Amino acid sequence: MDGRIYSVISNKKSKDKKAKRVQPYSIEKQIPHLKGLNRKDKMSIFLGAGISVSCGLPDWNSLLDTLKLVIENNGAYLSESDDIANAARKLLGNRFNTVVADCLYGHGLQVSDSALAVVHSGVKNIVCFNFDDVLEEIFQTECIKHSIVINGGKFNLNNDHTTIFHPHGFLGRFDSEQEQRTNKIILSKSDYDSLYLDHYCLTNLIQLSMLMTKTVLFIGMSMTDPNIIRLLVEARKIGVWNWHYALMKQISQDESTSETKRLRSIGVDPVWYKDHSDIPRILKQLSM
Repeated sequence: MDGRIYSVISNKKSKDKKAKRVQPYSIEKQIPHLKGLNRKDKMSIFLGAGISVSCGLPDWNSLLDTLKLVIENNGAYLSESDDIANAARKLLGNRFNTVVADCLYGHGLQVSDSALAVVHSGVKNIVCFNFDDVLEEIFQTECIKHSIVINGGKFNLNNDHTTIFHPHGFLGRFDSEQEQRTNKIILSKSDYDSLYLDHYCLTNLIQLSMLMTKTVLFIGMSMTDPNIIRLLVEARKIGVWNWHYALMKQISQDESTSETKRLRSIGVDPVWYKDHSDIPRILKQLSM
């Protein structure tokens, strides 16, 4: 009898824990843990377009829309099914990267509090999926030692300074046309498909190494990129069960509960905030 009662109680506790687990966590509950990880150098940051947008730069869709206008102004016609980036690459040839840079920086930029907070977070490894040099400009202006890794360059994860990885390529705002030409950028659908299929390319291995050896904080990302999801799933298949975190803007209760379940199924805990202006405050709280 006692054994059966204990079993019922244990099962109830287990169910209660599972029921609790699907509830979205607030940022206040997560900050102490994230700060501890940062203090022990066990955190990496993955940055998406949201941070660049906060500095006045276009997001991916806006960038492609601007590129489409360039193509049409050059007398080419695009159907809805055409890959804009591929069409632009064929049309522009060696000028492709330079034109993309013009589309990217055409309206200037203003350093945001969020970008500043990332630089001052104290996190040693940053994977930036954006082409722009916003972070590098801040690091230089603030005289903070850092290094950049682009397109298979040598790197050391144990540096005593911050290393910024650009797995999708890099277009410096003040780089010459020749310098911009030498960097391959991942922009077209076929670029992403190739990246997705090549499990052992350095771009994927860098990301996978971070996901396996660090706790990653995703910032400015929608968390729907199929390659990121695949790498998260692969890390779990290998047997790496550390949890990662994603700063996510609050949505409705039902949507946030559903999104929380989806992300936790791939090893990511969403950390919900109310407004984008909360990001600098959050990063300052977990900074060194």
